[in-house]
Amino acid sequence: MKPQLTISLLASKQIHAVRKCLDSLVPILMSIPSELIVVDTSEKDYIRELVLQYTPHVIPFHWCNDFSKARNTGMQMARGEWFLFIDDDEWFEDPGEIITFFSSGEYLQYNTACYTVRNYFDWMGTSYRDASLSRMIRLTPEAKFLNPIHEYLSPLREPIKVLSAYVHHYGYTGKVLDSKTKRNIPLIKKELLDHAPTVHNCMQLAQEYISSNEYKKAEKYARKCLDIEYPRNDLGKSWCIAYLPYIIRKQNDYQRAWEEGIKMLRHPLCTETASLRIYVDLIDICVHLEDHEKDIIIYAKAYQQYLHLMDAHPERWTQQTIGILGEHLVKGFKDMVHLLAFRAAVQVEDLESAIFFIEHLPWENGNAEKFYPIFFEMLKEEKNENFLLNLFGKLDISDPLFYMIKSISFWKNKNQKQMEKYFALAIKSHDINILKEAFLLSFQSHGEIPLESILSNTDISQLEEISVYLTSNTETEKLSQWIFLIKPFLSDFSIQSLHFLISFQSKRLIEGVLEIEDNNLFQEVKQYCQWVKESTASIYNEQFLSSCNHDFLPPNYRFALQMEKVFKDLEKSNYPEVLQRLRETIYIYKPFCGVIRRMLSIIADEISQPEQANPEFLALGTQVKYIVRSLIQENRYEDALPFIQQLSTLLPKDLEVVRLRQELWSHMENDTE
Repeated sequence: MKPQLTISLLASKQIHAVRKCLDSLVPILMSIPSELIVVDTSEKDYIRELVLQYTPHVIPFHWCNDFSKARNTGMQMARGEWFLFIDDDEWFEDPGEIITFFSSGEYLQYNTACYTVRNYFDWMGTSYRDASLSRMIRLTPEAKFLNPIHEYLSPLREPIKVLSAYVHHYGYTGKVLDSKTKRNIPLIKKELLDHAPTVHNCMQLAQEYISSNEYKKAEKYARKCLDIEYPRNDLGKSWCIAYLPYIIRKQNDYQRAWEEGIKMLRHPLCTETASLRIYVDLIDICVHLEDHEKDIIIYAKAYQQYLHLMDAHPERWTQQTIGILGEHLVKGFKDMVHLLAFRAAVQVEDLESAIFFIEHLPWENGNAEKFYPIFFEMLKEEKNENFLLNLFGKLDISDPLFYMIKSISFWKNKNQKQMEKYFALAIKSHDINILKEAFLLSFQSHGEIPLESILSNTDISQLEEISVYLTSNTETEKLSQWIFLIKPFLSDFSIQSLHFLISFQSKRLIEGVLEIEDNNLFQEVKQYCQWVKESTASIYNEQFLSSCNHDFLPPNYRFALQMEKVFKDLEKSNYPEVLQRLRETIYIYKPFCGVIRRMLSIIADEISQPEQANPEFLALGTQVKYIVRSLIQENRYEDALPFIQQLSTLLPKDLEVVRLRQELWSHMENDTE
C-alpha cells in the first residue's frame, strides 16, 4: 500500500533538537499511512542510534554545503502521494490539522499545502514572526528542490491549501542566526560567481546582508535582483520591491527612503502584499521626517484598505507570499500602524481619523496593554491634553486605559463621584502601567484621589517598578508632601507604604542632601533607617535577622544597623567614635556617600566649634567691630588690621567679621596701587 505522506527530515548533530522534532512527528506517523525518511548529515553514531528508534529509513549523507542536494536525496527515496519536509531544529506544536487534512481525504483536492514556521528572535519565546511556507506538495516526477542555500520546492502547483498548524523554530536567535549568516553569504556569493545571477540568489543575498546589518550591500543585491530581465514576474522581485525602502531607512537616509517607497509603490511588479510592507515602512519613515503627520494618516488608511482587499480575496495571500513576506508579516504591523496613525491624528487634531485608528486597536483581547505607556506620555504633553480628554469622552470602550483617562477628565472637571467610579474600574485591572499613573495622579491631587483603593490593588511584586516610576517623575522638593500622604496607611498597608516611604526618603536624602538643614539631616536619616528596619523585619524572620551573617542582608538594612550605633554615640557626644563609624558606613551603602560626607562635615564643625561666648564677650566684640569700621572710614587701614585679626580668631564664623575683612583688604589693596 502506498503511503499518503512521506516526511523527510534533515538530521544534524544536535541530539536534543532531533529528538524533540521526531517526537512531534509521532502523532502523524501513528494516525495516517505515512513514512519517515531521515537524511543523516551528522555522521555521528549517537544520532543514527536515535533516529533508528523511529524509522528504518535512514540515509547517510556527507554534508557538502548544498541543502537542495540533501533534500533531493530524501525526496528520491519517497514513496508517498505527498511529501512534507522539516528541519531538525523545528517541532510541531500540534499536528492535528495536518492529520485531519489527510485522514479526511481533503488532500485529494490540492497540489500544495503550507504550514507556518514560527521564527523566534529570543530564547524566551516572547518575540517571534510567523511565516507561512510551502512545505508540502503532491509528489510528482518533476518535483525537486532548487538552490544550495535557502532551498525551495518546485514546481508549486495550485490549488494551495493554507494550514494554521505551525512549528517552533529558534534558528533566528542571537548567535545561531549569526553563524547561519556567516555560513550562507560565502555560499550564495560562490553560486553567483559560478552561475548567472538569479532573482532568487540576489534576493537571498540581500536577506542575509539585512540579517548581518550590512544594509548598503543589501541594497546593492536588491537592486541587482530588480535588474535581472528574466523571469519578469518573479516573486523574488516583489520581495526586493517591498524591502528596498526598509533597507534604505536602516541606513538612516529617511528622505531617500521615503522617495524610494513612493517610487516602489508605482513599480509594475509591486504586489498588494509588497505595497502593504511599503506602507508600513513609509509610516515609520515619516515619523522621522518633519511635518509628515498627514502623510502618515494617508498611508495608514491605504494600508487598512489593502488589508480589506486581501482578506476579501484570501487566495492572494498565498499567491503573493515569499519567505516571511506574507500575511503573517504585514498583519503583524497592524497595531503599530494604527497607533502611529493615531498619534499623527492627535498632533494635527484630526478627530475623525483619531477615532478611526484608536477603535482599530485590539482593546477586546487585552493586547492594547503594551500601548498604555505611550498613551500616558501623549497625555502629559500639554498641547495634546485637551484634545485627548475630549476624544476619550466621546468613546465608549470597556478598557482600563479608558477608565483611567475618563477618571482624569472627571477629576479635572471637579466631578468627584464620576471620577471615583471610573478610577475604581481602572485600578481593578491590576495593570502595572495603570497603577503607576493612578499613584502619580493620587499624589499630584494631594490625596483627593484616594490612595487606599490603589494600595489594595497593588501586588508586592509591582512595588519596585512603581516606586522607580514615581520618584523619576517628580521633583525632590515634592517628596516631603508625598511622604506625609502615605504615612497614614502604615498600619493597614505596611509593606506597600514602607516601600514607598523608603523610596521617597532615599531620593530626598540623596538628591536633596544640600537642601536639608544641618539640624534636620540626622533626624531625616534616622527616620529613613527606622523605615528600612521595619520593612526588613516584615520580610525576614526575626531569628534569621539576628543569627544571619549581616553580609548576606540588604545593604540598606546593614546601613541602618550601623547608623543605629552612630545615633547612640551621638547621644553620648562621643564624637570621635561617631566620625569613625560614619567613615565605615560609606563602604556599606554607597548610594548614601554624599549624605554620609555631609554628616561627617557637620560633626567635624561641631567638634571645632568653640563654646558659646558669654554676653560680656559678645558686647566687647560689638565694640571692636565698631572700632574697625571707624578706622576703615578714616582710611587708617594699618591701624584696623590687628583688630580685625583678633576678631577673626575669636569669632571665626561671624559673617559680619568676614565682611569687614573683605572691606579692609579691598581698601588696603587699592591704597597700595
